[in-house]
Amino acid sequence: MTKMKKVLALGLASVLAVSFAACSKGGNDDANKGDANAAAKTGYSVISSVSEVKETTLTVDSVFAAVLVDADGKIIDCKIDEAQTKPDLTVDGGTVSDADLRTKLEKKEDYGMKDTSAAAGIGKEWYEQISAFETFAKGKTADEITAAVGADGYASDADLKAGCTIHVGDIAKAVTNAVANAQDLGASASDTLKIDITTEKYYESNETNLQYDSNYAVVTLDADGKITSCLVDASQAKCSVADGKFTVSEGTFASKKELKEDYGMKNVSAAAGIGKEWYEQADAFEKWAVGKTASEITAGVGSDGYASDADLKSGCTIIVSSLAQTVSNAATV
Repeated sequence: MTKMKKVLALGLASVLAVSFAACSKGGNDDANKGDANAAAKTGYSVISSVSEVKETTLTVDSVFAAVLVDADGKIIDCKIDEAQTKPDLTVDGGTVSDADLRTKLEKKEDYGMKDTSAAAGIGKEWYEQISAFETFAKGKTADEITAAVGADGYASDADLKAGCTIHVGDIAKAVTNAVANAQDLGASASDTLKIDITTEKYYESNETNLQYDSNYAVVTLDADGKITSCLVDASQAKCSVADGKFTVSEGTFASKKELKEDYGMKNVSAAAGIGKEWYEQADAFEKWAVGKTASEITAGVGSDGYASDADLKSGCTIIVSSLAQTVSNAATV
C-alpha cells in the first residue's frame, strides 16, 4: 500500500506540474497580449520658426513629431515630418505653388538631398533619413534621444549616425517634447500612429502681410481604422511686408494651442454662444473625432467649412474644414 501511494502521489505531482506549466504558458500569452493592448500615451510637438530672412525671400519651418509612449516612458512608435515654405516676393506677388507647400515627406525625391548626403557616405533622401530616425527612436526614452545628438545638432550615436546625417537638433527636441506632452487619450500599444500636415496661403494675405497657415493632426487607429486618440494644432506664419520687402524678424513662433488665451478668440466665439478659446474648441474637436473613421470626420463638416454635426457644433464654432481634412488625411488607411 505504501508503494502504491507513492506511485499515485508521483503521478498526481506530474499531472499538476504539467497543468501548472500549461497555465503558466497561457498566462504569459495573455500577458503578452495585454502588453499589446495596454494603454499608451499619445503626444506631439511642433517647433516653428522663420529664418533666412532677406529682402524678398525667407524660410518658414515647422518640425512636427508625434509619439506613442508606454507606461515606462519608452517610445512605442514615432512619426516625424516638416513643413518648409520658401516664399519669394519677386514671383507672382509672393505666391508659392502647391508643390512648394508639400511637406518634406511628401516631396520625397523632389526634396533633392540624396546627392548632398552622398558626401556624408549614405546617399539617402530626407524621408529615408527621417525613417531611420523614427526606427532608432523606438524603444528609447526622451533622455536617450537627447543623448544621441551632439551639441552641434548632428547625430552622435553611431547607430543613428549610420542612417541619419542631417541636422536633427530640432527634430530630437520635437520628439522629446512630444514624449513629455504625451497623455492618456484612449490609445493602445497595438494601435497605428499616423500624422499629417497641410499648409495653405492665408486667403487674406496682402501687400503688408504674407501669411501661411499650417494644420497638424495626430491620430491613432485601431484594427478597424477607427480613431482611438486624436490631437490637432495649427500655426500661423505671419510674414510682414513693407514696400515689397520682408520686415518680419527671425525666430520661433508659437502654435495656436501654445498661445492659449493669447490667441484671443473667446470674445468672438461668445457671439456664437460658446465663448471658448481656439485650444478649447480644438479639444472638443479631438474628443468628437475619437471612434470615427476618416470618412466620418469629413462628413461632420458642411460645405461652408463649419461643423454640420450637432455634437461637434456644440463645442466647436470655428471653421474646421482644414483641420478635418488634415485629420482625415492622417486617418486614411
